[in-house]
Amino acid sequence: MASAGKEFVGPYRLFYLIRAGAMFEIWAVKPIGKDEPFAMKWLPPGPKHTRQSSGELKHEYNVGKTLDHPSVIKTLDFGTEKKDGTYLIMELFKTPNLKQQIHDGVEQLHWRLEEILGAAALSVEYMHKQGWTHRDIKPDNFLVSDENEVRLIDFTLARKIKTGISKLFGNKAPVQGTYSYMAPEQIRGKEVDERADIYSFGCMVYELMTGKLPYTASSSTELLNKHLKARPQPISMLQKNVQPEFANLVHRMLEKDPNDRPDTLMEFYRELKAGRCFHIKPKKPVEKPPKDHDEGV
Repeated sequence: MASAGKEFVGPYRLFYLIRAGAMFEIWAVKPIGKDEPFAMKWLPPGPKHTRQSSGELKHEYNVGKTLDHPSVIKTLDFGTEKKDGTYLIMELFKTPNLKQQIHDGVEQLHWRLEEILGAAALSVEYMHKQGWTHRDIKPDNFLVSDENEVRLIDFTLARKIKTGISKLFGNKAPVQGTYSYMAPEQIRGKEVDERADIYSFGCMVYELMTGKLPYTASSSTELLNKHLKARPQPISMLQKNVQPEFANLVHRMLEKDPNDRPDTLMEFYRELKAGRCFHIKPKKPVEKPPKDHDEGV
């Protein structure tokens, strides 16, 4: 049975709960009278249904509906009603996110990591070409199938990239994002461009290569200060099989000054395709029984 005993939200029937978060619930749904399943990101009616939280979903819809790329989740519909709350309808892509797969051991991903990173980089590069920064790039926001299909998700924090004279009059941006992956300029509340996502992408690549985040700390303040001032441990000390050129590329992505990073993720993609992540290509691991994951969106 659905949340608060509901069976229908707008013109959609709730079938099963995929994941419940602090604010939103993700459901598999079907339009009334149709069989094709979709995913619903739902903000149920109640005390958490505020103008701000409903506005976040509307913003995510407004961003997502402008994006059409095979490695970006398809955003299809939006609705809000007093009795039903607010909902966002997306493509149903049933697979764990990258963070869940990292928890199973990054070595399980290494034999196919180059394909995953290539598709992920192109998805974010496409978003940049459409004039958006994602501002929350992290493994949790990439769904990856066993066939290496990728879907970039969650456009809640996305903002238009300021260009030309508008860059000179940008307001101080809200400090939002996930602390383990935030670029220094994002932490400082500056208006960010593509290079902030490139920093966050670099943090994710570092984690996928080594199984460790570039920075960890015992408090959020200490963690953010490390992003601002510290240097990450060299990848080569944690992953002996890394190609030196690839390690250098990832560390360039993690530079404090955006001007010292690659200008685009297409540059990362081209360097990835021209070389390799690993000195010796990892072999496909022996399959293990799947763990019980919440799947996809």
